Amino acid sequence: MRKMLLCVAVMLSCSVLCAQGQREQQLLAMHQQYRSAAALSAQGRLLEAEIEMRKVVSSCSQVFGRSHPDTLTSRSDLAATLAGEGKYAEAEKENRAVLAIRKEVLGAEHPDTLLSRNNLAAALQEQGRHAEAVREYRAVLAVRQRVLGTEHLVTLESRNNLATALNDQGRRTEAEKEHRAVLALRERLLGAEHPRTLDSRNNLAAVLQEQERHAEAEREHRQILSLRQKTLGERHPDVFLSWFNLALCLEARARFEEAAVCMRHALEGFKTSLGVDHPHTRYAGESLRRIESVAKR
Repeated sequence: MRKMLLCVAVMLSCSVLCAQGQREQQLLAMHQQYRSAAALSAQGRLLEAEIEMRKVVSSCSQVFGRSHPDTLTSRSDLAATLAGEGKYAEAEKENRAVLAIRKEVLGAEHPDTLLSRNNLAAALQEQGRHAEAVREYRAVLAVRQRVLGTEHLVTLESRNNLATALNDQGRRTEAEKEHRAVLALRERLLGAEHPRTLDSRNNLAAVLQEQERHAEAEREHRQILSLRQKTLGERHPDVFLSWFNLALCLEARARFEEAAVCMRHALEGFKTSLGVDHPHTRYAGESLRRIESVAKR
């Protein structure tokens, strides 16, 4: 009897080791899929990234379950990929699903729940549903202000997002006021040359441009470009974004030759850093063709 029990114990031990080995292989495969998706996304190959992310979501759901943090994170990343492709309705659907589970499992005020709500607001904003986006951003901001404080960096990120949504809604004066407040706090807390501070200046310049205060906007864009080149280097994607924004500003001022030069910088940079199929690259190409067409008249 003793030998028989020992034999059964050995068989069970082998089964456990086999199961552990299978799980390790599954985890390794998921890790590789995730890295592949991230690399494809960085190259602007978003459709391929989406395919890989869907594999990750499926694997996480099978291995961990639908409510596991890793599963929800993978679904959130899938939603971000869909948004990058311009599939905003699908991104909204994913974000709503993740938000519902996180709210149920973690509670309405958990940081991950608030992140999902923020992502949902962004998907709504991209669909032109600005009133809904503003409502969501305000709700997230209210909780973060109460829980984290008014000067926490995450709170400031929420305030920045709200200001951007207000601008998209056409509420320029409110948006400018919010962006200036966030900019002042970021300058004090992070310094004038921090990337987040420069993001705030960029967003403020966008509001000025929407108000047709093009001279002020141009001045801001040129200073932002100079600081980004200094702190991030000539080949950073944010530098190319500054070239792009400056080009649009110059186009609005009917300075088409200068605008074309700036847009070429942006286009070549996006091709190199993001890939030829990335939305930024395509938009820069369309903008350059438009500017050159007007300049020839």
